[in-house]
Amino acid sequence: MAPVIVAKDLYKCYAGFPPVLRGVNIEVQAGELVAIMGPSGCGKSTMLHVLGMLHAPDAGSLEILGTDVLTFSREQTAAFRRGNMGFVMQSSNLFEHSTVFENVEFPLIYENVPPQERWERVIRALDLVRLSARVHYRSNRLSGGEQQRVAIARAMVNNPRILLADEPTGALDARTSRVIMENFRTLCHTGGVSMVLVTHDPKMAEYCDSIYTLEDGILHCRQHRLPPERDMNAPSLLQAPPPVVHGALVAEYFPESSGQCLMEEAHRLYSAGLLSRIYAIRGSSFLADPAGYALPLAVRRIGFWRLLYAGLLLFRQTRALSHTLWHIWRDLPGGKGVCGHLFGRFRAFICGVLLARWALEEKIEFFYAAGAQCQGTASWVAARMLRRPFAFAVRAQELPHMGRDWAVKAADAVFVRCDTQETQNTLRALFPLLPPEKFVLLRDPLTLTPPEDDMEIPLSLKGQQAETELCLLAVGSMCRRKGYDVLLRACALLKVQGVRFRLTIVGQGPWRLRLRWLALRLGLRKQLVFTGQIPHENMPDYYKKADIFICPGIRTRQGDVDGLPSALAEAMAFGRAVIVSDLPSLLEIVEHGRNGLVTPQHDVAALCTAMKELAVAPEERRRLGEAARVRIHALLDRQESEMRLNELFIRAARQISSR
Repeated sequence: MAPVIVAKDLYKCYAGFPPVLRGVNIEVQAGELVAIMGPSGCGKSTMLHVLGMLHAPDAGSLEILGTDVLTFSREQTAAFRRGNMGFVMQSSNLFEHSTVFENVEFPLIYENVPPQERWERVIRALDLVRLSARVHYRSNRLSGGEQQRVAIARAMVNNPRILLADEPTGALDARTSRVIMENFRTLCHTGGVSMVLVTHDPKMAEYCDSIYTLEDGILHCRQHRLPPERDMNAPSLLQAPPPVVHGALVAEYFPESSGQCLMEEAHRLYSAGLLSRIYAIRGSSFLADPAGYALPLAVRRIGFWRLLYAGLLLFRQTRALSHTLWHIWRDLPGGKGVCGHLFGRFRAFICGVLLARWALEEKIEFFYAAGAQCQGTASWVAARMLRRPFAFAVRAQELPHMGRDWAVKAADAVFVRCDTQETQNTLRALFPLLPPEKFVLLRDPLTLTPPEDDMEIPLSLKGQQAETELCLLAVGSMCRRKGYDVLLRACALLKVQGVRFRLTIVGQGPWRLRLRWLALRLGLRKQLVFTGQIPHENMPDYYKKADIFICPGIRTRQGDVDGLPSALAEAMAFGRAVIVSDLPSLLEIVEHGRNGLVTPQHDVAALCTAMKELAVAPEERRRLGEAARVRIHALLDRQESEMRLNELFIRAARQISSR
């Protein structure tokens, strides 16, 4: 195979100084990692700039990718360099007040890459340096090593054939330097990227295939090894792996404003090769609310204007679809809530038509709706039009809004996912003519777990003394079904009984002002903290500081009720003692006196008694917290849940091949 870089007899001299390069000769193969070493001021950076076409040599020849680049014009040089080369300098040179995504995206803007494709390529480039989780961080919040890895991702985002690096690890600690050099070696040996690296550190040079030293302008070869052969048919490192199933996740909002369960589910499905597109019914841009989202799949949103446009061009857009619109509309009965009235039905129908068109373009094989309302109806419409299988999830809080359309959707669905045993039993009783096995119980996975070393010492006793105030914690959306008004009244009784405590409520919602006013009336201003919405990554600090986690959910007069709150599961995973109400879904995981305490709904006195009982008994809190941790890990077995969901997806997709 022809070398990627061939330099012969390169000379470079600056006016008033002795020659910097005196006849440099070097060849770089595809996938080869080359180190250039030498004392400061010997011309290493100059040589790198000449190879990168940033400076022209005074004499000699330079061929890159089989082309004599010294004959290029200035514009041709810039275009060739932009399309085939990436540069990593000693300073990361990031835009300080821009996000990681914006920094890495910058080269793609010059290439006129569409926004949707830009997101996918940026995430894959950040995955190479293990920084996709920092995609929404501002660069000035990153450590020095993380900033340098962002610079590497920016250099790789255009999928260059050649990467040039000038002391990329010079300002980093030894551990971070080793991680970065391992990343470089992976890029070269797996991705076929040729890299020339300038370094002073012999330990970093050991990662390279070939090592050269530059002395008095002359290049000497100290070590030369051919890079390992790679599979020429292997996909590019920035190319998505072939999916097992072209599945589509359909959600009302994505990412959700609160909670991480849907995000975690999307990550698991994508990692298993079962998710190739995410559709959101609401929203106006491909990243309307990006917090925490780090998948190389741009979210395709419908939004109001696109919905209006689709309605106006309905028949034109569905000309190639496989089922008549009239039959589908006729089979779509009215429901309750958002899809109950005529406008709601029409909106869900139009969303389904648009999803069908997108699915045709992207060869979607399977639709999975994250809820039973509008997203479930839209998925059903798209699946009927394209004759594709679909499934949908039902959560406990959706049961009060069930309508006649649920029977049609459940009959056509491959499976119906239920988040609690109570939800599964309710649906089986409502639809006795359907096979019971169609209603599958798959609980939401844990989205936060403590490090193993934090669990060696029970957290509830760390620094705990009898005279310190009790730390109470409640997490969730501030709405009626959470029962926070009951909690505040119980805390008022606890204060009267002389117990020192501090209650922290994390979350946002329509009841926030009402709860603030109630706390003021009850005299809890000094004992109560409303934090608002907290980034999910910061929640472990709150779980670690809490002594008791309280989940006082209630069933409202309208039938609204919580399922299994993800915050409750996380608190139990952190070994917190928990107090919950006697809702059926909560009783599925908490047994009174065994791994937590259970109090009746709306019973202020019972909740106060339970809190006081645990306030004076740190050993009991420790016992209940440990039992809660064991229980939640046994109940929410991540591997078993993943295997079952993957099996359901693959079985659904096989229905296409069998037709």
